[in-house]
Amino acid sequence: MANVLSRMQADGWFTRFADIHNREFRNIHGNDNFYPFHRRFLRDFEEVAQGYDPSFAVPYWDELRDSRSPAASGVLSSRLLGGNGFGSCVRDGLQAGWTMGFPNSHCLTRQYDQGSQMQSWYSPEYIYSIMQRYNDMHGFRESIEYSIHGSVHLGMGGDMGTYWSPNDFTFYLHHANLDRLWDQWQSWGHSMTMDGRNQNGSPMSLDLPLPHYGDPVGSTMRRGVGRMCFGYAGNGGGRTAAGALALVSTPLRGGLGSADAGLSKLPHRVLEKWFPALAREIGPNAGAGSNATTQGITAAPANSTRSAPISGKNKLPYPAPLTEMWISMHKFDRKAVAKMMAEARQFVDDLNSANYSSPY
Repeated sequence: MANVLSRMQADGWFTRFADIHNREFRNIHGNDNFYPFHRRFLRDFEEVAQGYDPSFAVPYWDELRDSRSPAASGVLSSRLLGGNGFGSCVRDGLQAGWTMGFPNSHCLTRQYDQGSQMQSWYSPEYIYSIMQRYNDMHGFRESIEYSIHGSVHLGMGGDMGTYWSPNDFTFYLHHANLDRLWDQWQSWGHSMTMDGRNQNGSPMSLDLPLPHYGDPVGSTMRRGVGRMCFGYAGNGGGRTAAGALALVSTPLRGGLGSADAGLSKLPHRVLEKWFPALAREIGPNAGAGSNATTQGITAAPANSTRSAPISGKNKLPYPAPLTEMWISMHKFDRKAVAKMMAEARQFVDDLNSANYSSPY
C-alpha cells in the first residue's frame, strides 16, 4: 500500500482529488449528494490506485471501535497512518514528510483537537440508534454528517479540517467507514432509498447527475453493479479492517448478536425511544425488569447486578460537538445541528441513567 500511495503522490493524484473535493465542497455537503458523491469519489480513488496495483483496496477505519479514545487507536501508529503533527508536519506513518500540492505547496499537517489527545467521537451505540430511527435518506445522512463525519475530521485537524481534506489518506479510510455504514443501512430495507434535496434545493432523485462526475445518482446505489465493484468484510468481501464491529455490521434479522444482548437489557421505554427496531424484535416484555428470552439471550431482571452503579470507564462519554467554524464552513442549518447535538447528549444521559455498561 505504501508504494502505491507514494507513486500516486508523485504523479499528482492526491493533488487532483483534493482539488475536486475543494471545488465541489458546497455541492456535496449539507445536502443529500453527500453519500452518493463520496461513494463515487472513493471508488474513483480506488480505481486509480488499482492501475498501480490491481489488488489495492481502500481499507476502512472502524472509528466507532476507537470512539472513546481516538488518539490511542492503532490506526494512528507509525506503521499505518501516523500520528499527531501538533499543528505542523506529520512525521511518521504512510505519509511521513509528504509535501502536498493543493492548495499550495505545504507539508501534510495534523492537529488533534485536544492537543495530544482527541475528544471522544460518537459511540457505536449512538450510530446504531441512528440506523434504526431513520428510514429516510435525508434523516440518516444528516444525522451521520452532523455526528461521526464531522467529529473525525475535527478531531484529526490539520488538512483533515479543511476543504482539501483528501490530502490526508485518513480521509479515504474515514469515508470508507461512513460508506460501510450506509451499505449496512441499505441492507436493512433501504437499498434504493434516495430522498431529500440536492445542492440547488431541488428534490433528490436517482436520475440526477452527481456533481463533478455527471453519472446518475442511481449508479452508486448497488454494490457489484457497474463501477461499484467493491464490498466490505463480512458483507461481500473486499475492503477490510482488523475486526468488523458487530454492533453496526450485523443486520437485526436473524436474531440478536452479543452487542444487541447488552442493549436488550435496557428498559423498554429506552429501547423504544432509541432502538425501535430492536424493541420490536425483542417485544414489550423484554428489557430491564423482565426475564424474557430472545434467540437464547436472557435479559437481566430489575434486581440483578445490572442495577449496581457502573464504573466511569463503561459509561458513555459525551461526543465532541461540531465547532462554529465547521458549521459555517459547510453552511449547515444551525438549528438542525443544535437539535442533533442536544439529542446526542440526551442519548448519553438516557443510557447512563439506565445503568447501561458499554463494551466499547
